[in-house]
Amino acid sequence: MDEIGPELVLHVYDPPTGMRGVVVIDTTVYGSAAGGIRMLPDITTSEIVDLARVMTYKFAIFNLPVGGAKGGIWAEPHIRNRDEILIAYGRAIAPLLRSGIYIPGADMGTSDKDVQLICDAAGAEEVKPRGLGLKIKEGMPLEDHLTGYGVVTACKIACEFAGIDLNGATVAIEGFGKVGGGVARYMARAGAKVVAISTIKGAIYNPNGIDVEELLEMRKRYGDDVVLAYKDAKRLEKEELFSLPVDILVPGARPYVINRSNVDKIGAKIVCPGANIPVTDEAEEILLRRGIISVPDFIANGGGIIAGVVDRLGGDEKQAFSMIESLIGSLTRRVLSEAMDKGIPPRTIAVEIARQRVLEAMRKRERKSLEELRKAVKESLGVRD
Repeated sequence: MDEIGPELVLHVYDPPTGMRGVVVIDTTVYGSAAGGIRMLPDITTSEIVDLARVMTYKFAIFNLPVGGAKGGIWAEPHIRNRDEILIAYGRAIAPLLRSGIYIPGADMGTSDKDVQLICDAAGAEEVKPRGLGLKIKEGMPLEDHLTGYGVVTACKIACEFAGIDLNGATVAIEGFGKVGGGVARYMARAGAKVVAISTIKGAIYNPNGIDVEELLEMRKRYGDDVVLAYKDAKRLEKEELFSLPVDILVPGARPYVINRSNVDKIGAKIVCPGANIPVTDEAEEILLRRGIISVPDFIANGGGIIAGVVDRLGGDEKQAFSMIESLIGSLTRRVLSEAMDKGIPPRTIAVEIARQRVLEAMRKRERKSLEELRKAVKESLGVRD
């Protein structure tokens, strides 16, 4: 706990279904707090607390008047009674949803459709996603495209600072789920060469490049086993992905995967996260000393929240892509430039900007209703009805 929060850590349990869950509200300084719901068997409360804080920073860095929050459900994503667990979770946290204190979204192990089910169970129509993320684009849910597109947008700017041409750059991606699939697709379209991918089942590596479209098609059939089924690549332990000699590394799974134990082995010139808090503070300092550019996670992967806001404001796909490119591109350039001038990690710069905005809002204490919040966010993003 610090001067910002978290304000609330709520654990819930439903005996009939065995549902165990948690909601963390980092701050309600603006009236409402938002963040995705993670469904995995090995989450921890401290992980959800840390992720809720990242959401606070993420909204603040994009100048959106929303606090950070995060939800968690202890369960395998493909558990037999999945819908029953989601419904039980929605009913258990209904007061937070119906009041507008918590605005949920999709995260690891969940989808927009799951969030809609949770909101329906809670009777919380006001915070229910409109459904932009449910649209299918080129065989993938649109939500899979948007965050990945944002990561690639940040990578383009980072490449300028590193003196690398993204067209032809080599890329290793940790995780091949929602974000990883989108990153791979848009990296390939930008001319980059995706040479390594990992899932919980292992990693594959081909220095000449992996066929991204073929891998995406195979993922529909094999899921995480796609790295075992794909033939034209060498198999590696998933931890080996971090030491590969690539231009760009995209950590896209769990928190703190780059830490004191492996940071000296990082073989990339740029680390551009698809996941939240993949690098410890100590490792950020070491990356800086090694001359490796580390893009702040809550800027690089901000495409998801930008798209979610556009969705709830009634915007469309074209607006979502345009805003992601504009906001993430300009912020990445600003933070990397300032970090290089001062010789400190870019994430330190980004955190300070975000913290000061939240602390200023706390001094003013101008809490907004859902309708006032909607109007303020629309003005900030320039979304028109």
